[in-house]
Amino acid sequence: MHNHQKRTNGQSLVLKLYKVYLLIMVLGCTVSCKKEFSGPITEQITMHNITIPEGFKIEKLYSPGTHDQGSWVSITKDDKGRLYASDQFGTIYRVTLPSTENNLDSVVVKKIDIQLGMAQGLLWHKNTLYALVNASSENDLDIQSGFYKITDANSDDEFDTVKMLRTFKGWGEHGPHNITLAPDGQSLFMVLGNHTDIPEDIGSVIPKNWGEDNLLPVIKDPSGHANDVKAPGGWVVKTDFEGRDWTLLNVGLRNTYDIAFNPDGELFGFDSDMEYDMGMPWYRPIRLCHLTSGGDFGWRTGTGKFDAEFPDNLPSIANLGQGSPTGLLEGEGLKFPNYYQNGFYLFDWSYGTMYFASLTPEGSSYTAKVTEFISGVPLPLTNGIVGNDGAMYFLTGGRRLESALYKLTYTGALNNEVKTATPNKLGKNERKLRKKIESYQSIKSPDQIDFLVENLDHEDRYIRFSSRVALENQDVAIWKHKIVEDESVLIKIALAIAIAHQGKDNDRVEALQALMKLDWTDLTSLEKIDFLRATELLIIRSNQSVDASLQRAIATKLLPYHLKESEHLNKEITKLLSYLDTSEILEATIYKMENDTITSNLKSNYLSGDITKRSDQYGKDVENMLKNMPNQQNISYAKSLSEVKSGWTKALRERYFRWYNRALKKSGGKQYANFIKAIQRKALENVPDEERAYFESLSSESMNQQADLMKDVRMPDGPGKNYTVAQVEKAFNENKKDANFANGENFYRASMCVLCHSIKGVGGNSGPELTQIGTRFSIKDIAEAIVNPSKTVSDRYRNTIYHLTSGNTIRGRAVEERDDEIIVSINAFSPDITSIIKRADIAKVEESAQSVMPAGLINSLNEKELSDLMAFLVAGGDENNKIYD
Repeated sequence: MHNHQKRTNGQSLVLKLYKVYLLIMVLGCTVSCKKEFSGPITEQITMHNITIPEGFKIEKLYSPGTHDQGSWVSITKDDKGRLYASDQFGTIYRVTLPSTENNLDSVVVKKIDIQLGMAQGLLWHKNTLYALVNASSENDLDIQSGFYKITDANSDDEFDTVKMLRTFKGWGEHGPHNITLAPDGQSLFMVLGNHTDIPEDIGSVIPKNWGEDNLLPVIKDPSGHANDVKAPGGWVVKTDFEGRDWTLLNVGLRNTYDIAFNPDGELFGFDSDMEYDMGMPWYRPIRLCHLTSGGDFGWRTGTGKFDAEFPDNLPSIANLGQGSPTGLLEGEGLKFPNYYQNGFYLFDWSYGTMYFASLTPEGSSYTAKVTEFISGVPLPLTNGIVGNDGAMYFLTGGRRLESALYKLTYTGALNNEVKTATPNKLGKNERKLRKKIESYQSIKSPDQIDFLVENLDHEDRYIRFSSRVALENQDVAIWKHKIVEDESVLIKIALAIAIAHQGKDNDRVEALQALMKLDWTDLTSLEKIDFLRATELLIIRSNQSVDASLQRAIATKLLPYHLKESEHLNKEITKLLSYLDTSEILEATIYKMENDTITSNLKSNYLSGDITKRSDQYGKDVENMLKNMPNQQNISYAKSLSEVKSGWTKALRERYFRWYNRALKKSGGKQYANFIKAIQRKALENVPDEERAYFESLSSESMNQQADLMKDVRMPDGPGKNYTVAQVEKAFNENKKDANFANGENFYRASMCVLCHSIKGVGGNSGPELTQIGTRFSIKDIAEAIVNPSKTVSDRYRNTIYHLTSGNTIRGRAVEERDDEIIVSINAFSPDITSIIKRADIAKVEESAQSVMPAGLINSLNEKELSDLMAFLVAGGDENNKIYD
């Protein structure tokens, strides 16, 4: 009995130990044995009207607007995990997060008691808050755009000292933007928009003799946007913590809001498009760019943007379609599934979408796989940060929209243990070589000339580009002779580009002659592209006209291959031959324009962000264009032929000008028709005086083809009243169920909205396009914009006041600037009404604080009529899109 009891007790002990072991194993697997998954999560759920991947959880932590704290656009965190956020038009706030997940009410927000705000970039580093301030206008006397250092001098955990380290001449939506810490923690990097001047006193790894570099005259935006902005556009700069030493690293961006480093220590930016240009050959979608040292990304105003294939600029690594890029966040430190820790989160303000970009090394750069991560309607994303708890904290707001602070966490079954970020082994040697080459962009090393030259034909485009920039920073006299010595075609062409930039006219002639000796039929497609661009640049950069015999040699070399190459090469050959006034190309090019109407191969710029697969609330303007797509190749041909002066017959001109009638029936961006008309006007300049009246009349069909926007409009019954924002909201909420869509469209016209705004391609273009207004803005925001149009005025729609020496003033938007005069559109309802101002007559120029849109346009409507109008606006002109239900 005793022995049996011992055996029973022993078995019981073993059983207990086994159960404990199983419990430990289960608990351990709960923590460390979660499923691994290597790709994006495709299943989605909706939480708080935001679509997120399955397994994620989103919480709205705080609403600044309900506390009169503005609309937040930037964010950073301190060593204690507290957040700092800035109102776009106001001050900076400290946010203390709740200590537990369930105690959301404990979010504490405190205004920082300093005379500084409007920071579109914030960064905490070593007990210092750095701010990149973007003033609302040039005339803002309280706060200047610039780089500021904010400290706590007496260590009482309250900021008390503000030091301005540098001011910038730039403001508004294309002014100074964001700031980030270098991977080694020893310097700061900043990105500034294309309306911010580059200070003359800063150093640069890019030679500063940049230019517009367009062979044919640039047609500037007909709306006047960025028409006075010269090369090189938006830029990235590096500095120290006291703002003493500055080095320009990148140019040619449009309006990149944010930059970030990946674990390899490589810098990236999320650049914006110009949506007005959609459908045009120079249109470039929003894009993720790898910002290697010395990079020019090719933005120029109007039609002057560089082709992505040009060797004198760098391409994107991913095109995303349409949107308004804001924040860029690297995923290191997130307690998300492993796939979502290694890549970038790209914030799009206008479509309310956050993308995730997974990068794969390719040579010294990367390829990117971009997928949609979260989206909402409206969800105007501004910026985000990785919290100390591994959650993502992000902001919505901007332009005084309703703002919020969100928290995104992962609670699903996949393993979300934070992985230590390590550099990629793939591409390591190529990146190391490029970094070595980049070091010679800032120092003169005559003994490294051969090293740089030998890498001009490297198979990696980024290495070739970096080598040429480094070479251009060396003494041109040391290396220019190599163009006649080196046998490599790519090296010879790269040297020609470098000589175009840095040489003298006799050097350029010698380089052109060297290029003319190359056999076109022996060149690869890449070599042909680079050859054409090098030839263009040698002509563009010459201070005197290229000798006529050399011009004939170029034309003779290229004419046999006109329209016989790829579309890209055909476009560039036609451009170059048009510049050389080669009349032999007219018949064949016009025939091509008449008969080649294929557009399917041109749609990738508009599908790359998967925009057409979203809900009806997204991308309607893009979808309309895709249904009625213009042929961008033919538009390029038309622009090139507008410069040809000789060889025209009446029959050829009739065919050419009738093409414009067909082109204007196509759909594109907001300025599509105006660009087509501008090209047409340019072509008319080359028509002989005795024939001009005939061809102007032939053109009048296309000039006047838009229907009368106010035809058969029924005026409101009223009675109206002077509406407040609250009254508009109340009227709509009470009547929206019975809203009459057809009446709403009528009152959209009757209230004259249609004269300045377009919906689904119909209407004027002097104000914002409204097809997506219901997906971007709340009813309150829309009401605010209508009732108080001057409260928030986008730079793009802001008037300029010209004070004349006579004492008179002219208000309007510059649509064209010439050497001695400015053409100003002075009537928002009729943009074609212009005034010519002589520069000599201008005493002072200032921005107007008043919107071109007058207040009170809805005051003739009764509440039911107003609700019909609001329903039409919110639905974006689509009766089936009643998102207000």
